[in-house]
Amino acid sequence: MSSKNSEMRSKLYDAYLEATLAAIADDGALPASAAPGRTRDYVSFGQQQQPVLLLSCAWSVGLKRPPIRLQHLTVEFGIRFRVSAPFGVVEDEFVVISLRGEDLGLAEAFCMAADALVAALPDAPSVSDIEKSVREFVEILSALSLPSPRAVAGLWAELWLMSVAADPQAAIRAWHRDPTDRFDFSFSGHFVEVKATERGERRHEFAYEQLRGTDAPVTVASVILRRAQSGRSLSDLVAALQVGLSSEWRTKLVKNVFAAIGNAVSEASEIRFDEAYAATNLRVISGSRVPVVNIPHGSPISSVRFRVNFDDPNLRKEMRRAPLHEALFAC
Repeated sequence: MSSKNSEMRSKLYDAYLEATLAAIADDGALPASAAPGRTRDYVSFGQQQQPVLLLSCAWSVGLKRPPIRLQHLTVEFGIRFRVSAPFGVVEDEFVVISLRGEDLGLAEAFCMAADALVAALPDAPSVSDIEKSVREFVEILSALSLPSPRAVAGLWAELWLMSVAADPQAAIRAWHRDPTDRFDFSFSGHFVEVKATERGERRHEFAYEQLRGTDAPVTVASVILRRAQSGRSLSDLVAALQVGLSSEWRTKLVKNVFAAIGNAVSEASEIRFDEAYAATNLRVISGSRVPVVNIPHGSPISSVRFRVNFDDPNLRKEMRRAPLHEALFAC
């Protein structure tokens, strides 16, 4: 991976990779790296080299709970661990969150989710802080057991537009919490629907209600994408977006990504798109200028979906370029 992409990758993932390269101490203490920004939490690895997150708690005596075992994840409470950290050997009781060994291909995704949740913990977390973080982590990783409900291209386009927006935090606040929501972005005064394609032609599918179901302005952002090994991945965009975000919005960001791609996370991590090509091929159009099928007033027909060819000459002249940082805020 290039140095540019390494800079954008999950910091916890880099810490985990660093731990795997260290030699096991003579006393058997397992090599570990400090979790970025934390003084008492660590990341190490298991018998099959899978990442293991160790969370400390100011009241470890209150952390005795039955273990949680999911398809991709194991959580154990109050486990005594001895680790060899960069500043010496540490022995303590931890909440141990492990990726299952057979799922090593999900290591970067595991660390990306952990990065956001660990950052939300206070310096000396209470039992309730730890329990809340674990619940959210379990919720996010559980999404990996579900079928992927959407194409990677669509998610990439949404993340990319947020990453180049004038106010990324405002964009994340407006971003849908459920991939099935009517619009991708719901701002206070307008909506934005993002459409992405790799086919080289602008043919996008809509629900009738997206274009004629609201009095507020609707903007359609259409982008044509091209894959490139030197491009940016979903992980790159998430890492770039997390910089400067509050813990609340970092958590929302990661939750949405995992809910969107489900068990396609391994495939998605390998896909990169050319950012410059996307910028050249981004167009916006008012939803009111997009033609729709005619549904007579009082008709029993509802939930109509249809495809629109934006390469049609009449529509093409309605589309316009928008400055990247304003694409989500244009209406």
